[in-house]
Parts: sequence; structure tokens; C-alpha cells
Amino acid sequence: MARLRPTFTAFVTICVVAVHLVLLPALYFGVGYVIRTSHEDLFVQHARTFARVVAEEFEVGAALDSPAATSDLLDLAIIHGEGVFAELADGNHSVRSALGSPGVKSASRTDRGFGQGGDAIYFIDLPILHSGHNAELRLGFDERPTQQRIQLALNRMLMLLGAYLAVAMAAAYYLSHRLSRPLRRLQDVSRSIASGDYQQELQVSTGIRELHDLATDLDAMRRELVGVNARLELKIREKELAETRRDELQKQVRHRQRLETVGTLAGGIAHEFNNVLVPIILFTEAAMQDLPTDSVSHADLVRVLTSARRAKNIVQKILTFSHVLGDTALAPTDLRSVVNETVVLFSALAPPSIEIRTQIDDVVPLVRADATLAGDVIMNLCTNAYQAMKGSNGILTVGLRHSPPNLELWVSDTGHGMDQSTVERIFEPFFTTRSVGEGTGLGLSIVHGILESFGATITVETATRSGTTFRILFPTIADTTDEGPNRVSR
Repeated sequence: MARLRPTFTAFVTICVVAVHLVLLPALYFGVGYVIRTSHEDLFVQHARTFARVVAEEFEVGAALDSPAATSDLLDLAIIHGEGVFAELADGNHSVRSALGSPGVKSASRTDRGFGQGGDAIYFIDLPILHSGHNAELRLGFDERPTQQRIQLALNRMLMLLGAYLAVAMAAAYYLSHRLSRPLRRLQDVSRSIASGDYQQELQVSTGIRELHDLATDLDAMRRELVGVNARLELKIREKELAETRRDELQKQVRHRQRLETVGTLAGGIAHEFNNVLVPIILFTEAAMQDLPTDSVSHADLVRVLTSARRAKNIVQKILTFSHVLGDTALAPTDLRSVVNETVVLFSALAPPSIEIRTQIDDVVPLVRADATLAGDVIMNLCTNAYQAMKGSNGILTVGLRHSPPNLELWVSDTGHGMDQSTVERIFEPFFTTRSVGEGTGLGLSIVHGILESFGATITVETATRSGTTFRILFPTIADTTDEGPNRVSR
């Protein structure tokens, strides 16, 4: 079970009440003792003084000579002295005031203190010496009025202390409530910060220096934590970007290694295959010269020669693929002229159903490239775009623009597009979606290898039935850090 914890206001109020519940009874009994003692002392002093005055009157006056005068003086003591008993005893003769309380018995004693005897009467017995008389004055004073005054004073003090306790509780509640407002403000802001709102400021308006300093220190800690959190988030993002970049580089390295392996293997095979094709072509051409052009054998040799030359073309492409993965000589190149020349050449080969558009900036920076290979890249991409629109009308767009710090070249078409699985493999050697005999699957692999040798990157934007756009980013010469020879080893 969770421990019950009171609020700051309730805690302070309870503490104030507890302290007063300890102090007020002590104050009540202490002040009550002083009140009671002072009233009793005043009563005793008054009674003794009054009794002494009456005794002196009997001693110096003539009241003892007359019973009537004696009775009158005793009655005067009852009336003016708050007495309940007055008696003068002279030997065997005694005179008692008729104004006294009839139930009070004579007591020949002097009480030592207030309340002695438990009869609420304070007795005084004084000797009287006058003209041969040896008498005793016995007076009894009523203690009840003094007791009532004492009780009234105690009741009033109790009411006053009760009122004081109520005022103290109200003041404690009010002051603790005001003091707790800055704490509640800090609590609310702290909860907001804990929930993710780090822009909340831990500032409170208070005249208490400790609370103000606490809020200032907490806000400084918040700012420090916000800064640490921001730095951590930045480092996490940088780490994620670095890991992403590392994965991309590793992927590129693995792809490059695969290409180099395939290129080396394909180059060796192509050379051997080319050595076989050369004598086939030469002897076929020699045999054709010895036969009439209208003979059946001549027609067969024409077919053999066509197939051999087609095989030689394939071998040449393989050799080209192998070559671009090796060393490529680079030089400052104006891609604007390369694009224009290639588009003019391709326009002569493209069918009328294909509309060719260009979007070329008037001024573009130079890049490090090989003009011939760059033209092959553009021609290859245009050929692929044309084949994607084959059999239908379409638009082929070639663009070139400066997007600092790169020069962007793009080729887009309105063809049938590609799905994601195809996009993931288009740069693999010998991968093709065309029918057997219509493609070798080396075109985009060669494009990729050439662009890597340039230090350029190529991306694809495509969707099924939405066309395709190839975007190439060339680093410009102004942004190239290699100040050595224009040669990049791949």
C-alpha cells in the first residue's frame, strides 16, 4: 500500500496545529496559575487588611462598651467586607452579626491560605485588647466571588486561546498555500519536461530566496540536459547516417568487386572467343569471294558471316565492359556539347513516334570525364528509353543543369516503367528483360562502370506504367579535390 503523503499546505497546517496543541495547554495552565494566585493573594491581602482595620476600630473605639455598637460594627464588616461571618468573643460572652450566613459555624482559627478548609470561607481570628477587655474578633470572608472571577478569567483566556488557534490555523493555511504555489509551478513544469516538452522554463515568481535559487538551478540543469539531449540526438543521427553511408559504400564495394570479377572473367573469355571468331570471319569472307553471289552456298555463308559479326559485336561489348572497369583517362569535359551531339545522332535513329526534347542550361561547368564514354552513356540511356516506349508514341527528355555542387544529367521517358525487383538488378551484368537475341544485358552495367570511373552517381526513378528517369550527378571541376593527373583508377 502506498504511503499517504500530505500536501505542503496540509503538512504546514498540521505542524502549526500540533505545535499549538502542545504550547497552548501549557500557556493556559501557566497563565491560569498566575491568574489564580494573583486573585487569591489579592483576596487574602484585602481580607487581612479589612480585618485589621475592624480590629483597630474595636481597640481604639468604644464599640466594646456597648453590645449594640459591637453588633453595628460587626454588621458593617459583613456589608463592606464581603463577609459571611462576624463575631466578637469576650470571655464567655460573644456577639455575632445577624447579617452573616446562618449556616456558618464559628471557627476560632486563621486560615493560612485561600480555599483552606473546603468551606469556601476564609477565616481570620484577631485578638482585641481594650480597657481590660481580652476579646477575639472572628471574621469569615466569602471566597466564592473570587473563585467566580478566577473561573471567568480562565474561561475568557480559554476563548482567547481558542480564537488565537483558529487564526493561527487560518494564517498557516494561507501562508503555506502561497508558499506552495512556486512549488506547484515547479512541479507542473517538471512534469511537462518529463513528458517531453523541453522548452518549458523552470522560472517562478517568489520573494523567497531559497525557492528562487532552486528554480534558477533547476532551469540551468534543464538547459544543460536539453543541450545534452540535443547533442545525443545529433550524434545518434550522425551515427545513423554514417552507418547508412557505410552500408551503401559496402554495397557499392561488393557490387564493384562482383563487376570486376565478372569483367575479368568476361574479358578473358572474350579474348579467347575473339581469337576463334577472327579466322571464321576471314575464311568465310574468302570463301564468299570464290562463290557466285547467286549460289545457295554464298547465301549460307552470308548468314554465317552475319552471325559471326554479331558475335564479334557482343565480344566487343564484353571487352568494353571489361575496359571501363580498369583505368580510364579523364579530362575536363563540356557535357553540354556531348549531350547535343549525342541527341542529334540519336534523333536520326529514333522513329517518328518518339518525340525528343532537351532541357539544357545555357552555361554549365566542366566535369572530369571521357567525352566518348560520356556519349556512350547518353546513347545507351536514350536507347533504353526508346525501347521502353517501343510500339507506342512517347516523349524522351534529355536534361542538363547545374545543381551546386554537382552537374545533373537526366534522361526520362514515358514508357511502361519498371517494378522494384527489376530496379534492384538493372545494373547487374548480363541481366535483361528482353527476349533472347534482343539484348546482352551489358548496357546498363557498362553505363554504371563508366560513371563510377568518372566519380559520378546514378539513380533511378520509376514506377510501373509511369515511365522512368535516370539521374546522374557529376562532381564539377571546381568541387574536385584531386589536383593530380586527370586519371582515376578503378
